[in-house]
Amino acid sequence: VHLRDEKGKDNLVLADMGCRNTVFSAEAQSGVHSIRDWAKAGVGFIRIELVDEGGDDVRKIVGGYRDVLDGKLRPSELWESLKTVCDSNGRTAGVSYGSFRNASERRAGEIL
Repeated sequence: VHLRDEKGKDNLVLADMGCRNTVFSAEAQSGVHSIRDWAKAGVGFIRIELVDEGGDDVRKIVGGYRDVLDGKLRPSELWESLKTVCDSNGRTAGVSYGSFRNASERRAGEIL
């Protein structure tokens, strides 16, 4: 089930085992521009949360993050690729910085 918002974006609704519903923003969130800094700070694992992507897009996303970490792809290149990911309805919704959207929020979450 998807809820279409006033901008025409489809927001996925999923129920968990306790029948609680979660509405996922249509727009993906990514910290790809910070991922190399996290690795330098000692973060050894990242979690990529996928909810409504097809197999080809999953491979593209996971491979893209791996390539950014390996220095084979610039974060901005993966960002552009993430903008093209479709949901199960075949619609693209784009990507955002989520909680990393401005400098003060990035500083508040710095890894020391």
